[in-house]
Amino acid sequence: MPFKVEVPSMKIIDQIKGHLSAIKTGLEEVFRPNRITIQYPRERRKYPDNFRGLIRFDPTKCISCFQCAFICPANAIQFKLAPNGKYYPCVDYAKCIFCHFCVDACPKGAMQPSKFHDVAYRSLEEMLTPTEKLIEKPDMKVGDVEAVVEFVEKDGRIKIRREHTFYLKVLPEKKKIVLEKHRVEE
Repeated sequence: MPFKVEVPSMKIIDQIKGHLSAIKTGLEEVFRPNRITIQYPRERRKYPDNFRGLIRFDPTKCISCFQCAFICPANAIQFKLAPNGKYYPCVDYAKCIFCHFCVDACPKGAMQPSKFHDVAYRSLEEMLTPTEKLIEKPDMKVGDVEAVVEFVEKDGRIKIRREHTFYLKVLPEKKKIVLEKHRVEE
């Protein structure tokens, strides 16, 4: 049996209250925005201390115990024979889930965490990172970053705190006072 839904009729006072409430919400967003959008890549998030990024490797501490490969739930770690006769890990970031169990399982601390994660690869084959690349510190140059953004809770609302960084070029021939790096907090 079909039924008909009727639109409730509102009194003029209720309609005015609804419109005023919408205008009030719009004005609040203009003067005190409650958004947490950042303008990536000009702004980057400040990551917590326990953030899990790419894995770094120190071959001087490695004892080739294979614990990192045994513990890896995604089977992302393979070992490769080095010229010195020891086996060293290679990480396949196409499989890696960044759980860092390998870092926790390493008895000598050869596997080390980093906060760096902004990486782009051209192919899946490139994502298999050999030992030589794990040893190198990741290139953490962020280009034209203007601000580092941190989310803070204030008065029950989440707010954005920005630390602006300005980079000025050094002009030695003009002999002016040069500011290389300056941080300003909002």
